[in-house]
Order: sequence, then C-alpha cells, then structure tokens
Amino acid sequence: MAPSPIRGPRLLPGALLLRRDARTLQVGTSPGVPVRDRPGLARVLRLLDGSLPLPVLAELVARDVPEFADDLHAVLRELGAAGAVLDPVSAPPSPRVAVRHDRSTPDFAALLIDALGPVPAEPDLEILVSAGEPGRSTVEHLVGAGIAHLPVVLDERRVRIGPLVVPGATPCLGCHDAHRAAADPGWRALIPQFERGRLLACGLAPGVLLRAAAEVLHQVHCLRNGARPPALGRVVSVTSPHDVPEVEDVPFATDCACRLLAA
Repeated sequence: MAPSPIRGPRLLPGALLLRRDARTLQVGTSPGVPVRDRPGLARVLRLLDGSLPLPVLAELVARDVPEFADDLHAVLRELGAAGAVLDPVSAPPSPRVAVRHDRSTPDFAALLIDALGPVPAEPDLEILVSAGEPGRSTVEHLVGAGIAHLPVVLDERRVRIGPLVVPGATPCLGCHDAHRAAADPGWRALIPQFERGRLLACGLAPGVLLRAAAEVLHQVHCLRNGARPPALGRVVSVTSPHDVPEVEDVPFATDCACRLLAA
C-alpha cells in the first residue's frame, strides 16, 4: 500500500521517542537528538506523524494537551533546527508507476507491487518484468506511444535492469540490441524468438531476487527525488546478493528507430 501523503510536521521517520532523563527527551538513536522536556511536550511529539496540517495540529494541541503552554510554532522551529522534526516539503507530483509481468514472474513482481502500491490507470512509467528476454513488440509499442519504461529481465544467471527508456530522450532496448548484434552477429536471429510466450522456472537465488528488487525500487526513488537513475541509458545487472551490480552503458544506435524520436 502506498504511504499516506505528508501534510504536516513529523518526527524523523523511524525515530523512537525516548526519555533520556527526568528533564530530557530524545528523538531517535543514531545518534539521537536530545530535547529539553516541558509539560505536554511528549504528547505533542506523539502527534507528529505528518498527517496533520499545522493549523489542525495547533487546534488539536490546544484542545487535547492543555498542559502544553509553549508557543507551538516556536517549538516546532526549535525542533526542526535540531533535526528532530521535519516539515512537509513541496515537491512535484511523483511519477505513477505500473508493474507488468509475464506468467513466469508473479512472485518477483509482487515484491515491487507491494512497495509501489496499486497499478495506476495511466502510468508515467511501466516496469516490464519477464523471465528471459521480453518480446520486442511490447517495448516498441511503448517507445512509439512515448511511454517511459524499464525492462527487468530474469534470465538464467542474473537480473538485468534497464535501460530505463524515456522515448525521444534516451537510448532504448533496440539500441541495446544493436550493440549486442555488433559484438554477436547471431543476436539478430534470436530477437524474433523472444515473442514466443513461455513458462520458465526461475533458478536465481532468493538473495539475488531481493537485491534486484531493491535496485529496481532505487530507480523509482531516484525519479521521485529528481536524481538520475543508474539505469537511465545503462543496463544494471545483479548477479549476487553481495557484490556491486555490473553497469553497462547503452549509447544511441545509429540505425535504431528511436533516433528519429530524438531528432
């Protein structure tokens, strides 16, 4: 399920509210922020979950925490300066992400769907999960429709993530195919065979799948925070739950149709 929107001040996510001594509270433990205690402050801090806009919070504190006599706005500024409380940050709308998968990969796709939430009707980014190479017709349709997409391929030895494609702006899977065919002329003969629907068993270790799911979610996190995803114009391959993923650049191919969109 997607998290609730943040509309008001909140304690640091994941931070415990603790009592350090008779006169001091503490927010978090890494290393934690000591806060001078005062009547009602602990009750006020427990209300800071981000769900209450400041005017609503102030009304609630005045009604339900009468022992709190300090100026709420001044206290929140003090706690914010100390790093104990975060204010809501205005940000552009997050991209709507859909996860599509074939018959062989529902369990892996479920890891992503659990983290990203329900599939939107009109996604801004489609994550395409397949066991083995995906049919290129699906990807070509997305390029032609101008829909951003991220192939995620579970093959016999790794999970290949990318390239993340923004049609007209970044190289596509066709560019990746062109570069593979330059190194292996037989690759062109294999591509039409990827269209065949099939049910494949997954032989990858659970640790590899979990690491790969985390890498896919990292791509979405970057997009949502205005950072460049590692799989943009690249392929990120996860072969081990411990080693650093392999990264391969995917430049535009001179004979790929996506160059027409870029032009």
